[in-house]
Amino acid sequence: MKSIEPKILFNMLEGYKPFTNLLGIGDPNVHKIDNQWWMFFSGFQKNFKNNVFSATLPIGEHLNREMKWTITSDPHHPKKALPLVQQPNKNEWDSCGLHEPCFVSGVKMNNRGQRVPCRRIYYTGRSTRSPLRNKRPFSIGLIELTTNGWKRYSRPIITGTEIAPNVCAPKVIFSNGKWHMWYAMTPEEPPKKNKPRYEVYYTQSENGINNWTNPKLFFTREDGFTHAYPLRTQKSYEMIVSRSGNLFGKSGYPQQNLWHLKASKLSGERTDWTREPMSIIEADKGDPWYQGGFFGSSICEGDSVTETGVRYVFFSSIHEPINWFSISIARLKTLKKPPVPAPFYFSLGFFRIDD
Repeated sequence: MKSIEPKILFNMLEGYKPFTNLLGIGDPNVHKIDNQWWMFFSGFQKNFKNNVFSATLPIGEHLNREMKWTITSDPHHPKKALPLVQQPNKNEWDSCGLHEPCFVSGVKMNNRGQRVPCRRIYYTGRSTRSPLRNKRPFSIGLIELTTNGWKRYSRPIITGTEIAPNVCAPKVIFSNGKWHMWYAMTPEEPPKKNKPRYEVYYTQSENGINNWTNPKLFFTREDGFTHAYPLRTQKSYEMIVSRSGNLFGKSGYPQQNLWHLKASKLSGERTDWTREPMSIIEADKGDPWYQGGFFGSSICEGDSVTETGVRYVFFSSIHEPINWFSISIARLKTLKKPPVPAPFYFSLGFFRIDD
């Protein structure tokens, strides 16, 4: 599988002009909806809370090497990015963050007992201010598109266990009349001194809200994967996987790549997928803006007639550790603003792979 050099779409070091309410963005989830490409992503705001935002390509434009995404702005405040839903209040289970969005088109049962199409975004929610060494567990929720816009489901749909209270990174696909989900479980989001301890599980549901099947272990803690995003193609199923990124540039941290798997059918059995995941990009051999690794990735089929077999991979990346003071001085000398002070810096990018 041949890959083409990654490109940056949005960069935390450069900021997100003209928007004034975003400090960082990540977890790009890209889909073609009604002849237009949409990207749903998590935005870290000036109030230090996450919410789900969107960006688009012009209607009818294909995915391409030079694509320019436009973040959706608030029609009443052009310098503010528009969240899909209002921030939940402080007493809610996801008051401090909606992140890791995953858009899905599927079918549900309406109040009349009829099967009707629906569009949802599954996400990780948190009520703890700090996403690292979180004091309260992460859970999984959803928002659904209605005639009045996106509406948040009030309760979490999947929660953790006593041993692994955190569930996160929901990756969902609708197929054969069911909602299929891969998600991660962990005792805690790893702080600076700890290594990640994630396992990935598979489950399915008839309605995508409750009555999920008993979780089935898909990737073990030894595998080290956190995100497992499935894609249905014209010929088969594919999956792109990644680990928890090396936020602080620690030595001896698990290898940071993006890997690719295939299966002839959609399956929650690990043995039905490629035995050894294929590495498609290696962080430590790349540019500084992604040497810390990847997270929140998604994969799409190219939609141009000239790009049969081409996949576009969108990802968040972690910049190698930087000296904020040195960069700030260099920028001030060229009359540029310093970057926002932060313990680490993200970018959002993409690359193409070809069979």
